[in-house]
Order: sequence, then structure tokens, then C-alpha cells
Amino acid sequence: MKKLIKVLCLFLILSSCVKEPMYPPCTTVYPTTQNNGNYVETNFLDGCWVLQSGTMYVQNLDTDENNEVFLFGGGETSSLRYGGASLFPIETLVRYQTTWCFDFPDNIPGNGSFTLNGDSVYPYGLNVTTNNITVTEDISGNYQLLGGSSRPIHYEVVNVESKIINIYIQEVYENLDGYNYYYFSKLKFKKQ
Repeated sequence: MKKLIKVLCLFLILSSCVKEPMYPPCTTVYPTTQNNGNYVETNFLDGCWVLQSGTMYVQNLDTDENNEVFLFGGGETSSLRYGGASLFPIETLVRYQTTWCFDFPDNIPGNGSFTLNGDSVYPYGLNVTTNNITVTEDISGNYQLLGGSSRPIHYEVVNVESKIINIYIQEVYENLDGYNYYYFSKLKFKKQ
């Protein structure tokens, strides 16, 4: 009997259903084929980028309803938080003014810096591995700009010649008004 229960438990664990998220796969693209784990001088994301547009993808997990919310449909300022005001400076967006500057480390994996809107007094940290890029709290620990959290960055190159990318950020599971939501934002940036 114990053996049967163990087999049934194992069967249930292995056959359980997992929902696929709406989030796109991480497809970091380098304009060169050089990717030997060391610093790549032509890393496309390295440098400063100006926000052009943005879309938030929202899924109500209780009703399975999916929505696209255009972030700048009601004006030039928006938030990365669904149904609420920004909690941290990185969540406040101003179209054609918000700049994100990435300063990659000399070696990958390593730590670089991320500057929001040219504020070099309070830079963020930037953790870079061969598969992940994450905006983190500053390594000094003297101040917190993300509430002790971090923001994984996934990006895709839209147009190499025009230097346009989409950045996927702010993947959130949240309960609002009694409903469970999953959402993330896709932001279009152009290199300065």
C-alpha cells in the first residue's frame, strides 16, 4: 500500500500542469558573433537609451482575460505599476525624456552600473552574466532606490541600423480589488 501511495504521489508531481507565462523568452542579441564570456565591446545594450513608447501586458489570472495597456495613451507620463502610482523612480516614465544608461562591466560575469535619467549621484548596480542582465541596488549599500529589490532586464533588438530595442521589465504578480493579476511591460527605446 505504501508503495502504491508513493507511486501515485510521484505520478501527480511529474504530471502536474504548469501554465506558460506570457513573458517572452530571453533573447539577448549581440551584433557580433563574438561571445566568449569576456567583455564584448560592441554589446548593443551598452550606452544610453531614450524611451519612445511602451505597452503593458496584463492577464487576470482569475478570469483568464488578457489586455494590452498603452502606457502613453493618456499623456506623456506613465507608471510601470498596473492600477497604481509608481513606488520607485525607475517605475516613472516620461515619453521622449526618460533615459536608461547601461555601463557594462569589463568582464562578464560582473557588475557595472545603470544610470536613470542622467543621475550619476545615485547610480544603480548592473549585474551582468552571459544569460541575464539585472538592475540592482547600488553596490555601496548607502541608499536604496528599489526598496531592496532588483529588476531583471530582457531585451530584443528591433532594428540594428536605427538602434531600436524593446526592453521587457517589471514582471509582477499582484492582487488588485480581489483579482489576481500577472503583468509586465514592453518599452521601446532608441539609442542616443
